[in-house]
Amino acid sequence: MSEHQAKTETFFTIEMPYRERMETRRTVFAGSRGPRVAVVAGVHGDELEGLYVCHRLAAWLEELLQSSPDALLGSVELYPAVNTLGLDTLSRGLPVFDTDLNRAFPGSATGPLPDRLSAALMTALSGAALVVDIHASNIYLREIPQVRIDHEFDDLLVPIARRMNLDLIWLHSAATVLETTVAHSLNCTGTPCLVVEMGVGMRITPEFCDQLVAGIVTVWKEMGVLAPDVATPPTSHVPLIADDSNVHYLNAQTSGMFIPTASHWTDVRRGELLGTIVSPFRGDILSEVRSPVDGILFTLREYPLVYEGSLMARVMARKGGRT
Repeated sequence: MSEHQAKTETFFTIEMPYRERMETRRTVFAGSRGPRVAVVAGVHGDELEGLYVCHRLAAWLEELLQSSPDALLGSVELYPAVNTLGLDTLSRGLPVFDTDLNRAFPGSATGPLPDRLSAALMTALSGAALVVDIHASNIYLREIPQVRIDHEFDDLLVPIARRMNLDLIWLHSAATVLETTVAHSLNCTGTPCLVVEMGVGMRITPEFCDQLVAGIVTVWKEMGVLAPDVATPPTSHVPLIADDSNVHYLNAQTSGMFIPTASHWTDVRRGELLGTIVSPFRGDILSEVRSPVDGILFTLREYPLVYEGSLMARVMARKGGRT
């Protein structure tokens, strides 16, 4: 048996109202002398992509350590189900408290449940060499694999993000970043944290997950978490860069059913038809959705019913075709 065999630990527990106890766990692969890294998922109860990434990483590490017990130099912590109550009830937020857990950081050890859980996670992750916080989109939108970074931390995080085997790095201005997220709270306290978003809520996209797994283990190897001779999955994705100046939001002009005519993650031209909004009562088209620029369609609505103002797509403007 390998000395690096995975251990499941409880990092937060609390008594529930009626003879029950809530426990939130992590899986730890403990090395000896290398950096400590962590992967966080399930902060939102309707986002499942990260849970599958944690499974794939655990399976990859277990197979690696069976054949090469000394291949793990550092320590890996997997937090696949932070919002256990939300996952149990298919709720985005924390049930009963009606709270988005990712708006409760850095939390408080003496506050209500969302604050206590947030504080416990902050304590558990503090001092890690790198944290990857994985999110899916909501049930309405599909996102290509991307890293979202606050401009305040781009000097530190962009070089890491470029090696994560993802398709896009989206730099956000400080005005659009919520300071009460786990990533912002960790970055502000000196623990580097990347926010990954991909796929769609309540679904798993295996190809996106495997793409991210390849990027994560490649970065771990470069950091010295894995031995230099460890064979990692091939990586081939070079990310494009988006920021507030070249991302265009396409919102519905009327209510109805959105029927896309363009494929997700493709080149589009200015004026190109991306979809139509139709009436379920009549045979007419209520509105056409056209690209405002030449660019890349990197967000596309998954759920067809829309109301006036609903987000249907995002297009990143750029010159030339995709390379």
